[in-house]
Amino acid sequence: MTTINSILDKVAENCQPTDKEIKKLTTIGDHVKKLISDYNSPKIKEVVFGGSFAKATWIKGDADIDIFVKIDPAISEEEFEMLGKQIGLQTLQRYKPYLRYSDHPYVEAFIEGTRVNVVPCYSVAKGSWKSIADRSPFHTEYVKINLDDYKRKQVRLLKKFLKSAGIYGSEIATNGFSGYVAEVLILKYGSVESVMWAFSEMSKEKNVISIDIVAEDILKTFQSDVIIMDPIDPKRNLGTAISAESLGKFILTARAFLERPSTEFFIVREKDFVKPYTKLDSNLLIVEFTYQKRSPDIIWGQMKRSLNAISQQLELAGFTVIRSTCITDEKKSAAFVFLLESILLPFYTEKKGPAVFRKTDSASFITKNSKNNLPIWIAKDMRITTLVQRKIISAKDYTMVLLTERLERSGVTKGLRQDILLHGHIYTGTELKLKGIVKDAANELLATEPLIFQ
Repeated sequence: MTTINSILDKVAENCQPTDKEIKKLTTIGDHVKKLISDYNSPKIKEVVFGGSFAKATWIKGDADIDIFVKIDPAISEEEFEMLGKQIGLQTLQRYKPYLRYSDHPYVEAFIEGTRVNVVPCYSVAKGSWKSIADRSPFHTEYVKINLDDYKRKQVRLLKKFLKSAGIYGSEIATNGFSGYVAEVLILKYGSVESVMWAFSEMSKEKNVISIDIVAEDILKTFQSDVIIMDPIDPKRNLGTAISAESLGKFILTARAFLERPSTEFFIVREKDFVKPYTKLDSNLLIVEFTYQKRSPDIIWGQMKRSLNAISQQLELAGFTVIRSTCITDEKKSAAFVFLLESILLPFYTEKKGPAVFRKTDSASFITKNSKNNLPIWIAKDMRITTLVQRKIISAKDYTMVLLTERLERSGVTKGLRQDILLHGHIYTGTELKLKGIVKDAANELLATEPLIFQ
């Protein structure tokens, strides 16, 4: 019988970077660091490595190089952002750099197939944060000091497990577990198996994970489903970025692995590796559109906010949204996909009026609704009740009106309105053959993950 330890040992071998890979990344990293260090600005106080490269916790064949430029904290936020962009764009100009966005802009480029991020932060003392990135150099030093080779191996295993489950990364596209969270969890529990046991046995909605002692009122301070305290900042909850769906998936996947250990739980698959329940295609509503290219961080933020807004509008109109998702290729194509209880609503719906004891209101309600020639009656709760005919019964027709005539009031973010209005296409799951990213999104809504639910 295959044991958990033998499986983890086998996977760990495949996660360990080779000497050749380490040498290549080190060469690239040192090269970029020198380019930045040679940038002539007295406002640059220090240039340091960060992320998994600096901590030696990256997975074989899956490494980024993060370089943090520590800038004089005396400068204004506007000058800080401008200088951060200039440093990255000018020093990496031969590698076709481009801007990315988090709390503030940073620069990204690919060098020999390796992603390199040049991130500005303020050169501040611990606890005197001026931007979110200011903590990162302190994270790096903390992890480097406290991780030994065994725990680095465990971090790689945990990252691989999270990647396989599709919940690795704190960016808005995923809302999952960041690399730093994986490192903190290993520092807390000691091994990937212990982390799995801890999450698999969670028995309450709010759970606190902390390496150090925390205040008793911590549950009142933070509202996320899992509270993971940042060991270098007791006022920061690392669990804020983790969605309820990602947390739930981690809990169930951990339980499944512990019950049925297999290397299958460490294989990253394509989104359509499971068979979707295609009989529900007729319940799908799709809004597909193209957009002018922008930072992935920006488009994902716009799409997720707009997805929630459209879902709310559909619900207000009487359509029950069972599940919904958004997807983009991060180049020009995007889509919202909704799984509805029904694409069509009944022609008539119940309309509740005032209680009979409210004389004036009752008279007004009766006068107004008697013109419709539809039944009016007294319900069991003694409220006057009638039927009204819906103006729109098709989810597709309603969404067309919402995203044209009512677009300004729809809740769709301003940055997407013109894209949807000029390049949008609304259809149901049986009107057109689903393909590309739309098919991926539909599969996500209609498929069952076999490793968890078999």
